[in-house]
Formats: sequence, structure tokens, C-alpha cells
Amino acid sequence: METGVVRNRILEQHAELRGMLDEISDLADRFQAEGETVGEALRERGLELYARFEEHLGFEDRCLAPALRVAHAKGVEAANRLANEHAEQRQLLRYLLDRLKNQRQPTLLVVRELQSFAEYLRQDMAHEEEKLLGEDVFRPS
Repeated sequence: METGVVRNRILEQHAELRGMLDEISDLADRFQAEGETVGEALRERGLELYARFEEHLGFEDRCLAPALRVAHAKGVEAANRLANEHAEQRQLLRYLLDRLKNQRQPTLLVVRELQSFAEYLRQDMAHEEEKLLGEDVFRPS
């Protein structure tokens, strides 16, 4: 896959993930106002977010890492850092997923964990877009 196509697909996926994060943020705000009536919807959207993020990581592993290796002189180093970050993110996802699936886990804690993860993911995507997906590295298609 051409590097510009890889870049565009990842940016599209980031936009999709941000939309999901916005929905979770809205549900978290509703939870603060309405309480447990929103809890199940929050858990469902959280599960969907985690699954979609896992798919996104897989796409980056298959397409971004190889593209980085050939994109520039420090591409191998960047691809290796990406692989390490993805390993850490998958470990975090497993932990959060276990907690989210645990119905005995208080919804307030689930909300806070989802909010923290949302902030982390927003920062991670912004960093990736700046450092790995810049037009100086990947030419848009």
C-alpha cells in the first residue's frame, strides 16, 4: 500500500475514533446528570471503542510500520518505537477491558477510566499525527 494511502487511512481511523470518544464523553456527562440509567450504554460504547482501537492497532502494525521503515532514514527506529507503544497499549486495553466487563465494577469508576483513556488516546493520536504522519514523512495521495 502506498504511504500516502496508509497516511490517509490512519487519519480517517483517527477521525472515527475521535467521534467515538466524543460519544463516550457525552455519555459520561449524562452519567453525571442522570446516574446509572446511562451506565449500560457507557459500558457498551466503551467495549466498542476498545474493539475498534484494537483493530486500528492491527492496521498500523500491518501498514504503518512497514511504511515507516522505508519512509526516511530513522524509519526503522520509528517502527520499533511504534511496536513497543502498541505492545504497551494492548496491555492497557486488556486491563481496561477486564475492568469494563466486570459488572460489579462501580459505574463511576468505569466512567473515570473511560475518561482517562479518552484523554490518553486523544494525546496519542495527536502525537502520532505530528511525529509519524506529517506530510514531510508521508505524502498524501
